[in-house]
Amino acid sequence: MNALLDQFAASLGEDEDSVTATIGDSLYVRYANDPAVLKITCQWQEGGEVKVMFQHIHPDHGPIDTASFIQTRTRNFSAALERLEAYRDIWFV
Repeated sequence: MNALLDQFAASLGEDEDSVTATIGDSLYVRYANDPAVLKITCQWQEGGEVKVMFQHIHPDHGPIDTASFIQTRTRNFSAALERLEAYRDIWFV
């Protein structure tokens, strides 16, 4: 199991209005009263780095926006959470 994906799931699972599901290397999050889904994918790279991709998906229109970054071993998980919060504020107002 992907430890970074588990950390995202634990953090997002704290929201009462969210439903999360992990399938493979992706975590899907749906917020109440919003048909869109946040998809978080973590893919391991060489050297212990992880490519993290956030994708905002609407059921009627498909993927709307995507953002990605490389999470290195030296970068704290809180930096990844800060990026996630920034995109959530934009995509799920």
